[in-house]
Amino acid sequence: MNPPTELEQGLERARQFERSGRLGEAERAWEAVLARWPDEPEAASHGAQLAMRRGDAERAVALLRHAVKANPAHIRCGTDLGILLMSQGRPVEAAEVFAGIVARAPDAWVAGLLLGGLREEAGDERGALRAWYAAVRRAQRAGHWRDERSTPPQLLQRVLHAIERIDRGRRALYFGAYESLRREHGPDALRRVDRALAGFLGDWNATPPDARQRPRFFFFPDLPNEPYGDPFLHPWAQQLQEAFPRIREEAVRVLAEDRRFADFLNLSDRARGEDYVAGDGPAPAWEALFFYRRGKRYDETHARCPQTSAVLEASELCRIAGQAPEICFSVLEPGTHLKAHYGVTNVRHVMHLPLVVPADCALNLVAVGEHAWQEGRLVTFDDTFEHEAWNRSAQVRMILLMDCWNPHLTAVERQALAHLIETISDVQVPTAISG
Repeated sequence: MNPPTELEQGLERARQFERSGRLGEAERAWEAVLARWPDEPEAASHGAQLAMRRGDAERAVALLRHAVKANPAHIRCGTDLGILLMSQGRPVEAAEVFAGIVARAPDAWVAGLLLGGLREEAGDERGALRAWYAAVRRAQRAGHWRDERSTPPQLLQRVLHAIERIDRGRRALYFGAYESLRREHGPDALRRVDRALAGFLGDWNATPPDARQRPRFFFFPDLPNEPYGDPFLHPWAQQLQEAFPRIREEAVRVLAEDRRFADFLNLSDRARGEDYVAGDGPAPAWEALFFYRRGKRYDETHARCPQTSAVLEASELCRIAGQAPEICFSVLEPGTHLKAHYGVTNVRHVMHLPLVVPADCALNLVAVGEHAWQEGRLVTFDDTFEHEAWNRSAQVRMILLMDCWNPHLTAVERQALAHLIETISDVQVPTAISG
């Protein structure tokens, strides 16, 4: 075992003084550490606490500000600084500190909880709900703040208040997400969106009447019930289909260069591969080269495939921040079966432009019927109907996969839904605390 360093010896000396109640000596020991190692966060945190005990708030603030500047992601120093500024009646500065901590360290739950309270006091309802939701959701996912036993007593009332405010405030927040469109276009233009949102909030039973259709997230009730749709209801679809030879050429080239694309089900999906992918091939897999994923543009792919990129960018894409569009070259390796599953919402459809299709490959909408892809022929479907796909051949199957708006939505409804879904994604309701 290596002998302790000078820093370790200095820290331990200060700890021992503090444990034994010799607080004056402890403070001087922490100060001695900071004189040699001014960026040491533990010394700054303890030194600040002892400075506060003797009433020197400015010294405490100075110590913590320096520590946070030197260690921006150090949660304890940042949280201590924010709490100290709150106690000094400096809420704007405290909120800035907490916001910086949360941006750098999303798992700083206490900072997020306190930030929500400060934003509420400042009249920023939406900002408060976002901060509270992020803090409570992350804490609960880690097993904290689920009940009284997993919530520190000094935080319990704040956590209960945050959960209650999220639950109570989301209705006004959601309907308010597209209020500007209501003022501009009138209530009739958004009546169907209002009804869909009311169903989402549980005001009526929004379960689709067709048992084959079960959206995992959001159901828009007043749309034609079409498992397979007409791709040419989209004005840009003809241009996409006519570009098939150029798109196919680029897709085949990049697949030859890479040979394998990335796994479609990456870790951020929080999905187990075996829940979606099976098959008797040598290496069953669902792979993708993304142009967009959850709204993020993959510039490298666009640069590698400029002709495909040009066609996509000339199309009316479904744009929802953090959610859409989702566009990729999608590959099923030989002997791969995508298990039956449901999509998230019927406000969007999925469009396929088949690029390389061996024999014995198909898309199947369960209880509706199979569709055998044909190279260069567009197909559109509502993926909230249970669906599966397979490649039972010995070659890869490759398509251009993209989501698009349900063509039966009006332009105003699409704008409203984009605002609404972005807002819902920001603020969901965490689990209520039980006794």
